[in-house]
Amino acid sequence: MTMSPIDRRRFLNFLGWFASLGTIAGISWGSVRFMIPNILYEPPKAFKIGRPQDYPEGVNFLPDKKIFVVRHGNAYKVISAVCTHMGCTPRWVGKRNEWECPCHGSIFNDRGGVVRGPAPDPLPWYEAKLGSDGRIFVDGRRIVPFSQALTVHT
Repeated sequence: MTMSPIDRRRFLNFLGWFASLGTIAGISWGSVRFMIPNILYEPPKAFKIGRPQDYPEGVNFLPDKKIFVVRHGNAYKVISAVCTHMGCTPRWVGKRNEWECPCHGSIFNDRGGVVRGPAPDPLPWYEAKLGSDGRIFVDGRRIVPFSQALTVHT
């Protein structure tokens, strides 16, 4: 039994069917994939941190939550540790009483206000409450004024 060579008509017919079925499969896959949401898993904006006595006087950095806990006596405040310019992490410079962003040189005063740009906005202060378990509850969805603080009576 000898195999006859495939003629041009049969080859183009095969190629046409292959291209058509490939196109239908690609469109079908795209349609199915469109129905599956792209989920971005971000850390929660509201969370609990330690107990008030866990934080010494001054500015305390919590790198995993990207916040600073500022304690003055019995008053506790929480400020974002994300620069409003490009999202870098500013560092607290206690000698000058300010936050400095190492990426592009933004400087924020002790109230979080912009002293020197390029940051367009001040660092936001987050709402802090005392939870029923004695831990500080931080709600990053609620921006509060600098004057608002969590006061803990010991």
